[in-house]
Amino acid sequence: RAPSIRTCIRCSNTLLRSKLDELIRTSSLAAMQNTLLVVTGASRGLGRAIGVAFASSSSIKHLRCLLVARSERGLEETASLMREAAAAAAAARNSSDAFDLEISCMDADLSDMDTLEQTVEEMFGQLEKRTYDRAILINNAGSLGYLGRCSDMTSLGKLQRAIDLNVTSSSWISLQFVHKLSSSPSQKICSTCSCIVVVNISSLCAIEPFSTMSVYCAGKAARDLFHSVLAKEESDTCTATSVRVLNYAPGMCETAMSEELAESDRLDSKLSSMYRTALNDKTMVQPKDTAEKLVGIIERNGWRNGAHIDYWDE
Repeated sequence: RAPSIRTCIRCSNTLLRSKLDELIRTSSLAAMQNTLLVVTGASRGLGRAIGVAFASSSSIKHLRCLLVARSERGLEETASLMREAAAAAAAARNSSDAFDLEISCMDADLSDMDTLEQTVEEMFGQLEKRTYDRAILINNAGSLGYLGRCSDMTSLGKLQRAIDLNVTSSSWISLQFVHKLSSSPSQKICSTCSCIVVVNISSLCAIEPFSTMSVYCAGKAARDLFHSVLAKEESDTCTATSVRVLNYAPGMCETAMSEELAESDRLDSKLSSMYRTALNDKTMVQPKDTAEKLVGIIERNGWRNGAHIDYWDE
């Protein structure tokens, strides 16, 4: 029996979407010089390093950046470091081409479910409607949550708060970012944008169980799979804007979170010893290194949509 018209249209749209994805995937994003960047958890550590790495990128002519975190002072410090990095990169290139960097900061508690919808509306509402070549979300905010054996967990409230930030908030922010950039023209936060990139900051804990880190592992696993599904759905949708999703595990970074793990008396003794040794021996991945690697991955644009990539994979 001949296929129906609806089946033919569906197959045609799928093929078109596949060809468009392949074209965008195989063409470097380095040519897209007008960039919108949103970074959550940007007041310190990895989030700060990612902001600085983008400000240092030679492929960007104009960077409009929104930094989000709870610490206003930390955000201001990140913004200052980004401006210094941009100036240093421009001087090193000795180029006459001007680099335009715009940074705004928003201090917000992304774990507060009572205000999350309003907070996210305000986040994206302060972005002026412009034309961008690409828009990038670095979904980085998160917490360790409860540390200890599963059977010793006694506080439902602490469990709920960790899941709220690590899963619910993260998922909602990514959804709204994609929605605001690909919805009807009257609601969009940019006039045109050929590529949306959503980066979920993941972890080895998303794919491997670690004793006494059940809440963190569960949150990271849920985030990974949610963003993988988002990638699959967007790949199946035929639109003019490509949505690219990456789950990026930055490696064991030397951050405040690693220091907390090294000092915790509730963490598995072998894990705690491993963190202390790595800190003392200075063998942890530096935030600057993994941030620069992430920017390189995004610029090359060669990953399978929705993939989980670790710092050590390439």
